[in-house]
Amino acid sequence: MSKKRIIEIIASLLVVLGISYGAYASVNKSQSSATSSSQVSKKKSGSKDAQPQEIGLKGKAKAKKSAKTTKASKKAESAKAESEKKVAASQASSSQKVAVEKAAQASSTKQVADQQAAASTSQAAVAAKQVAASQAAKQPAANTNQQAQTTTTAQPATKKVTVSIYGPISEGDKLLINHDSVAMNDGDKVIDVLKRDTAGHGMALSYKGAASTVYVQGINGLFEFDKGSQSGWLYRVNGVFPNYSCGSYTVKSGDVIEWMYTEDLGHDRNAPQG
Repeated sequence: MSKKRIIEIIASLLVVLGISYGAYASVNKSQSSATSSSQVSKKKSGSKDAQPQEIGLKGKAKAKKSAKTTKASKKAESAKAESEKKVAASQASSSQKVAVEKAAQASSTKQVADQQAAASTSQAAVAAKQVAASQAAKQPAANTNQQAQTTTTAQPATKKVTVSIYGPISEGDKLLINHDSVAMNDGDKVIDVLKRDTAGHGMALSYKGAASTVYVQGINGLFEFDKGSQSGWLYRVNGVFPNYSCGSYTVKSGDVIEWMYTEDLGHDRNAPQG
């Protein structure tokens, strides 16, 4: 066998050995990796399994603690509510007592007030009787004084004038108004008194003009010129025929005023002419 052939065989063996070794190393590495992965997985799985268990224990402990706290809180609240009820009951009882005491005081005050009112009424009645008796005793003297004052105090006399109205002489010189006493006011004129008197008798009065131009045309339906062209009305005061209008003549208390119907321009009444 040649030297070259031997070298080729050795090289082939080396190649085969190298391939076998590489396959073996690869398998071992794969198994090692699998084992490592399995262990890691078990560790993780164990960790996960342990954690929930641990959490469950802690949760139970916390739940028990919470339940205890809740029971304690409920007991505290119940005790507080009971205390508040007792306080409210005590206050209500105290208020009721105060109300009863106030009612008793009010009743007592009312009784005292009624007694005082009755006493005051009795005293007022006695005082009223005494005053009435005193006034009754003084009344005759007071009446006497009042009568004396009435007698001595002069009442202002009402101012009046006397008014008469005569019809035509041809018809008997008939008095249409006979000596009437007519109330007058300061500043009244003869026409003012005539208007007041005729109105009181319901007689018609007709005149024209004002103030110094007043002229009487008719009295009680009898007018100027009814008894001829010289007929009409004249007036005189205290027996004197004034020569100016009855709207200008100012009367005074006690005056006697006469109205006369003339049928001859006053000649038949003895009136001045001109």
